[in-house]
Amino acid sequence: MKYLKLLALILVILILLVFVVQNVGQKITLKFFTDSYSFSTEMIIVLLISLVIGFLIGYLLAGVQILEQKNKQRVLNSEYKKLKKEVDLLRNKELEDVEENE
Repeated sequence: MKYLKLLALILVILILLVFVVQNVGQKITLKFFTDSYSFSTEMIIVLLISLVIGFLIGYLLAGVQILEQKNKQRVLNSEYKKLKKEVDLLRNKELEDVEENE
């Protein structure tokens, strides 16, 4: 799985690199809502900013998922310990009953 993720990352970077090389020096204009909120820049800047924002969002989502899984694991571990104590008490109780009957 680790190698599959690495391969996917390398593939995305190669595709992005080919796209950037083919469009070097291209100027683009970004407009936000109206023409009063617009600016011109090179495409490579927009692509790099988009890539960084995408990675940050991905890491944030992965971090939230990891924290949820750790919390779930902690709850399950505490439940396991509680049930294990209960089973141990029941086992000990049966042994004590057997000893008393002899």
